Amino acid sequence: MLRFRALLLALAVAAGSFGPAVRAQPAAAAPAPGSFLRESDHRIVSIVYRLGVAGRAFCPEPFPLTGLAFHHLAEYRPADRADAIARWGLDRGPGILSVAEDSPAARAGLAAGDVMLAVDGIPFPSATAIAAEANGERWRPRTVASEVLLEDRLRLGPVRLEILRQGRPLIVTLSSVPGCPARGRLARSGQDNAFADGRYVIMTTGFLGFFRTDDELAVALAHELSHNILRHPQQLEAQGVPRSGIMRNIGRNARLVRATEVEADRLSVRLLAAAGYDLDAIIPFWRRLYRRPDAILQIISAHPGLRARERIIGEVLAEIRASPAR
Repeated sequence: MLRFRALLLALAVAAGSFGPAVRAQPAAAAPAPGSFLRESDHRIVSIVYRLGVAGRAFCPEPFPLTGLAFHHLAEYRPADRADAIARWGLDRGPGILSVAEDSPAARAGLAAGDVMLAVDGIPFPSATAIAAEANGERWRPRTVASEVLLEDRLRLGPVRLEILRQGRPLIVTLSSVPGCPARGRLARSGQDNAFADGRYVIMTTGFLGFFRTDDELAVALAHELSHNILRHPQQLEAQGVPRSGIMRNIGRNARLVRATEVEADRLSVRLLAAAGYDLDAIIPFWRRLYRRPDAILQIISAHPGLRARERIIGEVLAEIRASPAR
């Protein structure tokens, strides 16, 4: 992780509208370009999707990638939920927040603003019942379960997805491509943070403005995605390392965390190379990050120092550039 702070996942998206219901009919078969409700979310989702597809060789258990990202009624503050229902119909099911370009979801004709009702005849869990849970520790796993339902069906092959688009029920056939478990989210927070929680790669809106190019942004996202691919959050939890706090950065805990950082640095370079990102952007990005006013925190954290990071990344870059396949 680039830094360790506890956050609540909250997404902000642009407005949409819904019209009167009509009889269900198949959606157009022509492929559609990527779409989004908010460009910043789409930027995160698209880069993580690209890394996930390109990283297939590094993930022995293929994950069904679709290029979709979701938002749920429960993720909105209670005061904002009536508006979310009026704009996006999120009381009916999980909403589609972003569709990556040239993805299975785009080719299926899915679009941002669509709402998922059922997959292979199985209704998604009630969005209003999930949102009624006041405790985030209870509603958050239930929103994840909605996404897992789709993933599990896709592992069996293409699925029949019933959706709602501007009030019209439609049916699409959605397939997937094998890749790494790449799920990207943008959290509304003024904190500067990017982290991996074992399922999602999460970037804060406060940190997003630091990145000058998509190549730089891909460096940070590939690092966090590597933590998830290597199952570092689960590994550290099993070893008794706290997720945050000063004890994470002391003694045995710090050594264990630092080892995962080195592993993530190494894998992230290979992910970036496989996805075709600019490898010359990697070390300059880390140098610029360490020059930030709060970089002094790195001295007492469990992260490698800048020189160590440069050496680790340089070694992998040399291996990649010396490979005949490159």
